[in-house]
Amino acid sequence: MGQDAIIAVKYAGSDEAIELTRGDNSFSIDGLDVTIKGEFGYKLGADGKTKELDETTEAVTFETNVESEKIVKAVSDMVKEYNEILELVNTQLSTRPDRDYFPLTDEQKKEMSESEIKLWEEKAQAGILFGSSELRQLSDDLRWIISPADQQAMEALGISVSESWQDNGKLAFDENKFKAALEKDPDAVKAAFTKDNGIAANLKNTMNKYVNTLGATKGILIEKAGSTHAPLSLLNNSLKTEIDDVDKILENLKARLKSEQDRYISQFTQLETLISQMNSQSSYLSGMGF
Repeated sequence: MGQDAIIAVKYAGSDEAIELTRGDNSFSIDGLDVTIKGEFGYKLGADGKTKELDETTEAVTFETNVESEKIVKAVSDMVKEYNEILELVNTQLSTRPDRDYFPLTDEQKKEMSESEIKLWEEKAQAGILFGSSELRQLSDDLRWIISPADQQAMEALGISVSESWQDNGKLAFDENKFKAALEKDPDAVKAAFTKDNGIAANLKNTMNKYVNTLGATKGILIEKAGSTHAPLSLLNNSLKTEIDDVDKILENLKARLKSEQDRYISQFTQLETLISQMNSQSSYLSGMGF
């Protein structure tokens, strides 16, 4: 049976050596992978049997540095993408439809070039999400990814809500401030992002709430309009149901119109027959001298 690996560790800022025992020579200490080979740093005690730490032995020093540039870029990209999403949502929410541009009929398209059709349809489609209750709710939820309780702490990390009303809730990111906080206390920065109600968790939860494509219950926007990332949702969503209902109404109206058309044609045919008979009788009577 093998012998356990024993290592004495002193953390920065402390003079106390903490003895750790591991069942294998390769193990991890605070995310640092360590493999021990051989024996050093210990000496026989006064009894000549037990071993004790030899304070005169030169210690092996590990110095770790946070890869701040990669982390700063990742956070910067996250803030940028968040702002792009928020801007897109708010733009769609506030763009009013142009009532002068209706969907083109097939006959109208035949008289237009492809570029004209494309331009027309872009204008016709603009504003179709104006005032959408789902987008308004999404916009509101996005603005709360930094909870009020965390705003001050996040500002200390260089992430804050823009004070400009024109930004409409976008985030501002101070890279220098964030980098300084990261180098000073990386664990605190990590906790701010990874805790249950942290900015990363809140953003993930918000995205799942609206655009989740997995499981039986899809995100709000997927349930509303479907997504190519969830093919079955394209056949089963609120807009598809509404369109199908409108199609049924149109089919019923067409059937009623056809029925009315047939009825009127039948009545006019009967009327023409009666008129023809009356004309024949009138001619007959005229010929008899009446």
